[in-house]
Amino acid sequence: MVKYVQHFGLTVSNLDEARHFFHDLLGLEATEVRETSGERPETILGIPKVSLRLCLFKLPDGNNLEVIEYLNPRGTKLDLRTCNPGVPHIAFVVEDIQKMYDDLGARGVKFVNPPYWGGTSVAGPGWGVCFLRGPDGISIEFMQPPKEK
Repeated sequence: MVKYVQHFGLTVSNLDEARHFFHDLLGLEATEVRETSGERPETILGIPKVSLRLCLFKLPDGNNLEVIEYLNPRGTKLDLRTCNPGVPHIAFVVEDIQKMYDDLGARGVKFVNPPYWGGTSVAGPGWGVCFLRGPDGISIEFMQPPKEK
């Protein structure tokens, strides 16, 4: 039986760029970058001669986001459109979606759409939602709870 989520993981092509995005732009607390190779990761991942760099980001709800750059073997770039099977996205609840959109857009972050307040989302009616592209085109969703009337 599953007890709780310990972390979510993403693979990126450049950990330094990903760390800048999640730590410097989104403000998530980050660990130091560490490298690992040898028997342990080879056994756990099932990849011979694997070596990687990784960093953990502490999420506000207590979970962790683990971001990994594989140094060996290097991965293959995938089509990360959200319509493709197996492609994940991360949804963050934010306090002020318009401010996040304006501030991050001014800093070069590419958004798919501006904050949208219409219709009913999976979370319920009245939520503001926008998608953006993170490191390597990873889909990230910002959500803001309904505005009080």
